Amino acid sequence: MTQSPQSIETAFVDECPRLRELAAGGFPPATEVLTATGPVAVSALTTDHRVYALDPTTGLAKLQSVRAVERVSHSGDLVALETRRCDLRVHPDHRVICRTVGQDDLDVRSAHQLAEYEHYKFANAWRTLPGDPLETVDITDYLDDFEACAATDVHGHTIRSELPDGCEPVRRNSHVGYYFDAETFKTYQDAIEAIATEVTIHAGPNHHRRPYRFDGDDFIEFLGWFVTEGSTTWSTSSDTVQVNIAQEDDTHRAAIQSLFERMGIDGHVDDRSVSVASKVLGRLFESLCGAGSHDKHLPEFVWHLETDQQRLLVETLLAGDADDMDTFYTASDRLAAQLCRLHAEIGRKPKYTLKDGIWQVCGRTVNDGFQHSRNVRCVASPGKLYRLTIAEYPSVLAGRNGVFQWIGTSNVV
Repeated sequence: MTQSPQSIETAFVDECPRLRELAAGGFPPATEVLTATGPVAVSALTTDHRVYALDPTTGLAKLQSVRAVERVSHSGDLVALETRRCDLRVHPDHRVICRTVGQDDLDVRSAHQLAEYEHYKFANAWRTLPGDPLETVDITDYLDDFEACAATDVHGHTIRSELPDGCEPVRRNSHVGYYFDAETFKTYQDAIEAIATEVTIHAGPNHHRRPYRFDGDDFIEFLGWFVTEGSTTWSTSSDTVQVNIAQEDDTHRAAIQSLFERMGIDGHVDDRSVSVASKVLGRLFESLCGAGSHDKHLPEFVWHLETDQQRLLVETLLAGDADDMDTFYTASDRLAAQLCRLHAEIGRKPKYTLKDGIWQVCGRTVNDGFQHSRNVRCVASPGKLYRLTIAEYPSVLAGRNGVFQWIGTSNVV
């Protein structure tokens, strides 16, 4: 049912003429939609946002562009769909993505038609486009302040003659090999590595030299431990940074110690933590993941990982800072929003609450549904609804009060 022109107040709309008349339906302003930056109120969505959208036919979910949002006047009742893991209120003509019990395929029906059957299932299974496996990580790709030490088994003059023009070392490495600043190393990395027997990096003279290439899974695991329980302490008495992973659980602490050993990191272990003194690693993880608990976040490359590595990251996060129900706790607004997105990436429905300044986020793979007589009712409209148009796919991951389900949109282009 399309509202008359007098009843539609345009929040914004794409210039494409097809978007001038939207299909029926609409969300109240308090509805949140999961986007690339986490949950966002539908009333705050713009065409700059990308939202998680689902094709019910193929089961593929991916980020799609918001094409338009229309603010619509509505004085009638809304249909409320409320379960333990669903809190939605929509216009009676809004599209609901569901199937009846015994039906194999998902269907699209208007909210007011839900009375035709008693038992329904939500859209509960989906897949996302897999990223590329991260085989190895070169941390010099994320650093701009380090020295590379190229050691060789031949005389330094011989190596110097094989270096390309412009590849000037900053100093000798004893009798064999040279040191290079970060810019020179990244510019001529292939050539330096080709003639060296071993290349390591450090923060500068008198700093311990360390490897800079790591197995992809190991690096992701280290990343997860740092995000959950990691901290950096910049020494006032020496030129170093203490990277500390707090962990009192014996099993988890042993796993972190084993991880350090695989990565060639000479860590220190006590009964409360695993740590390493490294200015290079301190700078690295502060730049990728933030320093304090309120600033913690995931780096951008996480969204391009293959699904198994995203699951590894989630499992590590939960091992570090979750309760027995796999609810993750964080003081970081950004990390909480990212974790909601990460759960959706691996096929889990996110759920969050905020209590005393601490976010509690969990994700579940569930086969949930609803009963019309118990979970569907009519409620008063707030007076304004928002109709959402997105690209290609007909449903979004949306909800209220921190719970999300796949639900239809007003239009698709």
